[in-house]
Amino acid sequence: MELTEVKITALGNEGQGIGTLPSGKTCFVAGVFPGEVCLCEISSETSKYAVLDAREVTKTSPDRIAPFVPADEVCGGLPYACLSYEAQKRTKQNRVRECLERIGGFNPEFLDSVMKPIMAADKPFRYRNHMQYAIRGGKVGLLCAKSDELGSYDEELIEYEIFSKIRVAVEDVFERAPTWLFDGLVLRGSLNTNEILAEFVSSSDQPHEVILRDAKTYIEATGLAVAIEKTCTENDFKLNGLLLRISPNKLSKRTRTGLRAALTGVDYYDEIFCGRRFRIKAGSFFQVNTEQAEKLANRASDACKEAKVIYDLYCGCGTLGLAILREGQKLFGIEVVPEAIESAKINRALATNGSEASNCDFLCKDVLKADFNSLIKKGKILPADCIIVDPPRKGLDIGVIKKLQELNAPRICYISCDPATLARDLKMLAQTYKIEEVTPCDLFPNASHVETVVLMSKVNTTR
Repeated sequence: MELTEVKITALGNEGQGIGTLPSGKTCFVAGVFPGEVCLCEISSETSKYAVLDAREVTKTSPDRIAPFVPADEVCGGLPYACLSYEAQKRTKQNRVRECLERIGGFNPEFLDSVMKPIMAADKPFRYRNHMQYAIRGGKVGLLCAKSDELGSYDEELIEYEIFSKIRVAVEDVFERAPTWLFDGLVLRGSLNTNEILAEFVSSSDQPHEVILRDAKTYIEATGLAVAIEKTCTENDFKLNGLLLRISPNKLSKRTRTGLRAALTGVDYYDEIFCGRRFRIKAGSFFQVNTEQAEKLANRASDACKEAKVIYDLYCGCGTLGLAILREGQKLFGIEVVPEAIESAKINRALATNGSEASNCDFLCKDVLKADFNSLIKKGKILPADCIIVDPPRKGLDIGVIKKLQELNAPRICYISCDPATLARDLKMLAQTYKIEEVTPCDLFPNASHVETVVLMSKVNTTR
């Protein structure tokens, strides 16, 4: 096996090291950091770049806090797990800035004036309120990056402690009562309400009624539900529900959809977010880091504090808009998923205790296809003073950007989960909006992802 020596000079979007081969071709190497020199084996190669597997690190970065582990043994999606938190913050701050400069075309002097320091995590460990585990051979854990086998990971870096204890309880049951019924386990919960929701996943292509029958029989015969509930109770938590999700194909697995049924209890748990109560249903979106998401919401609240009418586009189940709503403000949430809108209406009553429910309307519409001018004329919505956009990773469709410019709201708050698509969109929005603040937020310590909150104001607003 021939090994090539590579010096790492930067980090890529997914946390992989970037270097240059002796031929001058750019290469990507997982598990190594800038300043390190490593001996690598070529895994794949195109005419433009190569992907390498590091086998040994001969020069170590001062930012490294744990020994090198080959990428094919790494699991959990935590490429920064061996990187000091100070270096993680610096890397993510620089990544947002680099995208704005390279993709957005913003000059360094301007970025100096608008960029704020990253909102770092006070506790960059045991922060995830939502874990998706694989089940293999009676063991519950996370898959290796390059295989369908479970790998080792430092549970203290990522999952709530109660999740770790539930995993042990489940494995104890599997050890004395082996089964091939389940190949996944999803745990969600709140440290504020101490409520837990557990969901076993089956990819079997047998008839749904057969899988459901067998699952019910198994948990009753083995005491699986009792074991999980006992673990929760002993640690001052409550198991709200034990569910089964049947996801027999790749699409349903990827989107976490399929037939979902409650084996015991209910299909939701409650969370306290920004001082308000929200109901989180199985399968619905909620930020995985509650504490950091509250910091993000507070920045969004700053953008909306003077607004009388707020639009929350891509509102999901309404958590962000409802969290920042103040007395006397009117909120209109727009979301294309019917189930999310139904959850938003439930959360409207929970979060406001009914006192401000009349000030919150949620509409099931595609943001791209919605005719906002028609909705305003028909009295369905009012003209916005501030618009919150929190799109998926692909960012805003060009048609949505045009709608935002036509709506002419005095302020926009853009919350992004991808600095590259954010930079692309801001390049267009900056034609009519002034960027006032850009604040990165670390919702995912030890992972490569970074969120960003951008506050903008309309240039020469006219109504």
